[in-house]
Amino acid sequence: MKITKSNIFQFTLVCLLFTSCDNYFKNDYKDNSPTSGKLKVYFDEGLSLHIKNQANTFSSHYMRAEVNLVPSNDDNAVNALYNDSCEAIIISRPMNEKEKKAFASKNFYPKFSGLAYSGLVFVTNVNSSIKSLSKENILSLYSVDGACSDSLLKPISIKALIDKNNSSIAHYVLDSVLSNSKMSNNVSALKSTLEALNYVSENKNMVACIDFAWLSDVDDSISKYYANKIKILGIQLGEGKVVYPSQSSFKLKTYPYTRLIYFYRKTGDFTLAKGFETYIAGPKGQTTFLKQGLLPYKQQERIIEVKFEAIKN
Repeated sequence: MKITKSNIFQFTLVCLLFTSCDNYFKNDYKDNSPTSGKLKVYFDEGLSLHIKNQANTFSSHYMRAEVNLVPSNDDNAVNALYNDSCEAIIISRPMNEKEKKAFASKNFYPKFSGLAYSGLVFVTNVNSSIKSLSKENILSLYSVDGACSDSLLKPISIKALIDKNNSSIAHYVLDSVLSNSKMSNNVSALKSTLEALNYVSENKNMVACIDFAWLSDVDDSISKYYANKIKILGIQLGEGKVVYPSQSSFKLKTYPYTRLIYFYRKTGDFTLAKGFETYIAGPKGQTTFLKQGLLPYKQQERIIEVKFEAIKN
């Protein structure tokens, strides 16, 4: 075959076309699409099992999409979004007015979606005589002296734990449970939720406050490991009524420490942040939350058709 200038030009053009198509989305954090590129997401560490699963499933569906997760607490996640350290965050509370004003001062108005409901739970050793806690018990445990009562109303001394300092759980206890009262010196902070669970499983008179999301999936290895070592305490609502964290109590709004999980982003609609948000807030992501024991924000509609027919004798 005779090589001509025309042949060389055509070959070069084809190579350029293939190269440009392959790198149209440069697989970085700025040049992306809803199903390709890179995305950094700061998220509430208490949601680790669920968010990691959602990200892995999303990436397995869209091979050109890479979601990099950064465990954090709610406050640090919001700051990361504000300081352009990421394009999306997943937190267990809505942004407050101060944070909204700060974003507005930069002409940023983060869009958001509700994802699922989780909750704050109190766990103790499986052999503990405590079966449930009243709100008064919790206030005593975390803001006064650690006094509590067992199932026979006998006073006992209990030590309280939180997962770690400055965690989303710690902030929620201070803001919503203790109403900004000072946390007692009786309360110890460990380095992680798993460390708190281990400590409770090995010590009888301990109560730890963690995110329900760590134990919601009964098929998960963590839930199975601690099933015979710890127990979740019910919350006394008066008149002998005790409620436990579950999809039902979240749905009926009877569990007092329920929290909604939010997805915030500050990018446009044709971005990987939007694609990931749409996936988690959509049917597949919502079904995943349901299967893992949390209450999805959007309930799938179930249409049941009933036909009445005469019974033949």
